[in-house]
Amino acid sequence: MNYIIIVGATQALLALGVLLKNKKNNGQHDNILSYLLASIFLHLAISFALNVFWPHSKIHQQFNTFIALAYPGLLWCYMRYLEHRGKPIDILLAMLPSICASIGYFWIAAYVINNAGELPPFIKKYNSMSGYAYTVLYIAYPLKILAQIKSISVFWKLEKGMVRLAAFLLLLIGLAFLIITIWTQLFDITAYFSFIHLWLRVFIYSILAIICISIIYVKISSFLYVHVYQPEKPKEQLSVNEEEELILVESKKQHSFPVEENEKNSSLDYAGILAKVEYLMSNHKVFLDPDLTLESLAAKADVSRHHLSETLNQYKEKSFYQYINEYRIKEVVMLMDKCRKKGESINILSLAFQAGFHSKSSFNQYFKRVQGCTPSAYLKDAAHFNLLKA
Repeated sequence: MNYIIIVGATQALLALGVLLKNKKNNGQHDNILSYLLASIFLHLAISFALNVFWPHSKIHQQFNTFIALAYPGLLWCYMRYLEHRGKPIDILLAMLPSICASIGYFWIAAYVINNAGELPPFIKKYNSMSGYAYTVLYIAYPLKILAQIKSISVFWKLEKGMVRLAAFLLLLIGLAFLIITIWTQLFDITAYFSFIHLWLRVFIYSILAIICISIIYVKISSFLYVHVYQPEKPKEQLSVNEEEELILVESKKQHSFPVEENEKNSSLDYAGILAKVEYLMSNHKVFLDPDLTLESLAAKADVSRHHLSETLNQYKEKSFYQYINEYRIKEVVMLMDKCRKKGESINILSLAFQAGFHSKSSFNQYFKRVQGCTPSAYLKDAAHFNLLKA
């Protein structure tokens, strides 16, 4: 038992260290993850202390912790902030059951310490109420998360997978509590109570360790996306739409005439089309929409898809995705500089998401291509890098 507790506590502490190491670049969703990890570590540390100092006390079998009541709510808050819909009140509501239960918990703990490990008579009421709270919270929150997880942008692909895994594991805990609650109501399980309680604790501690490991994986992967530059491969990984657009542009470059000759042979006002597009990009910032496509931008500019693509190819010598992603990089750089001047913490990936990027790898590649450095290198010494090419 102690071995599992130590492993889980170590993973929670390690994950918390990874988050705090990059604290200045953390967003609010990372702060919530820090609260969750700190709670898990405190939970396991208290369990370890109880096993060491009162190894034979009945308190191990009849004392529900208050801290774990916050886990499902904090995971829900984390998802809400990934969606940019989180509010401070969500955090308070997530912590409220745990705060209320802590009053009874410390009251009982004080009694146990003062009476050499003996249990108070009101512990049964505490365990009954907290047990029902565990069952409700560990089923309601995970089901709510799993039902709405599709709303998380693909930009947060790794985080989305971690949230789904954690919600599923917490739901298993909730179902275990539900089964035990029903079982105790229907049958007399007094003879098996110690055995059931022991393996339930092993099950819960193992799940907490798995959640901590998944968080470590996600945060290290995200750190590497931003802070470690990976040289571009000869053929860059692009989406299907980007590949089609790139092929179209290259084909046009090979078979097109110079701009002046095209203008003579066409009644279309390419300069006018470009002016409309530039207006939409600069004044309405349509590039902030991560789902923006060549078709939707053409519709906004009231031109055909073909004519818009031809205009960008002839006048900008860029594909559609190159064009809009350079605007997105400008937006990210502007936000970085704005946050730095105000002395605010900078979460690079959050800014990229706000600017319209739907892929971390795509953001890192375009930032390096446009700025000539990684995002983290720009933050360290922006004065030595040219901002953007006109």
